[in-house]
Amino acid sequence: MIQPTMTQQWEYKVIHINAQQWTGSGLPNNLNETLDELGVQGWELVGTEGLMRTSLLMWGGSKTVGMIAYFKRPRQS
Repeated sequence: MIQPTMTQQWEYKVIHINAQQWTGSGLPNNLNETLDELGVQGWELVGTEGLMRTSLLMWGGSKTVGMIAYFKRPRQS
């Protein structure tokens, strides 16, 4: 007889990284420290999404205004 197995439960965290904090390299000064701290807390980065603002002017164009980072970690029972 096959025994049912417990399915891993996850919890999720979403953070916004504001482009106004970005340096000349294109990254916030404290991004590595923030990611390291989240890693210590057990969070794993699973995805990112750039946030763009499109101009409504005739010549168009868009500007990156930030980034969303998605994390997960095993849910503690």
